[in-house]
Amino acid sequence: MAIRKTKKRSTIDGSNNFDPFSIVNFREMPLDVAIRILKNSGINVAEEEASEILALAHSLAKITIKEFILNQD
Repeated sequence: MAIRKTKKRSTIDGSNNFDPFSIVNFREMPLDVAIRILKNSGINVAEEEASEILALAHSLAKITIKEFILNQD
């Protein structure tokens, strides 16, 4: 008797509408912590610049998670 393996059904479609944060909760880094980390690394930035860096990091994390989850086969 052969054992059939069933393929897992994915609730993730290939569209750009996938939001990984619907299944993963993140605590965003406070702006003052980001500024302190950047300054300790020798990078002096204004609050607006640090805010933009955090937004970019958040977007990169979202893209990375999306790609990781979509490529799980």
